[in-house]
Amino acid sequence: MNSSLLFLTAGTCMLVASFIIWREALGRYAGANQQPANQITSLLAIAIGLNIWAVHLMDSFTANGINFTLATGVAVATLLVQGIYMIGIMRHGIRGLGLFLLPASVVPLILIPILPEAHTPNWVQTSSPLETGHLLISLLAYAVLTLAALHAVMQIMLDRALKKKRLTVLVQALPSLFDIERHMMAQVKIATVLVALSVFSGLSWQWMEFQHFAILNHKVLLALFSFGILILLLIKRHYSDWPTRIVSRTVIGAYFLLMLAYFGVSLIKSWMY
Repeated sequence: MNSSLLFLTAGTCMLVASFIIWREALGRYAGANQQPANQITSLLAIAIGLNIWAVHLMDSFTANGINFTLATGVAVATLLVQGIYMIGIMRHGIRGLGLFLLPASVVPLILIPILPEAHTPNWVQTSSPLETGHLLISLLAYAVLTLAALHAVMQIMLDRALKKKRLTVLVQALPSLFDIERHMMAQVKIATVLVALSVFSGLSWQWMEFQHFAILNHKVLLALFSFGILILLLIKRHYSDWPTRIVSRTVIGAYFLLMLAYFGVSLIKSWMY
């Protein structure tokens, strides 16, 4: 079985899990037991296993370091998001975040097989433990900020619904604004630390490898912009200077900057070559 088929199968599992959780949220599931939650957890575990197997078949991890294509990077980032969510549902339950995360996970898993092949502009070939650590920290920062961005989307939806007094079935399936913000800000704090470590480790590797800093590199600049936005958000939120809608939009903005730094530029380059 090749990696493309494994990714597609994993995407199908997530699609089925998405259908189950949305059916339950919209009240179409008749039953008060834990069967839907168990089904979703099982499908998520299968998808994670298939994703790990597919990444392994891509020969990304070698004795000399990590060889990542754009496709492998997306796969590992998706795997990290799935893993963090799996830990979360064991602690906080299945509903809420899964309404958005499960469908969102389908997209990269289905697109991975058709992403550009591993020609030179797409390769990231690590040659030292410092560079390898930098790459893994960067992907972990992206994964945590992905969860924060999804919470920001839920916060926007719930805030608008409460202001317009339109409590639909979907809105009622979401956690409270307090819970959403609590999880989102916790994830923002972790992501801020990880982005800072990512930038520091990347600059340290540049100095060790080339004896200079490539500050004007697009990835470094975009990551620094994202980091600056996250720091500003934490400061403003600490003093309660920003309302909910600005906080949530700022989280989404920082997320897109980081996504462009890690994946967007690589994808654009692949189209150009």
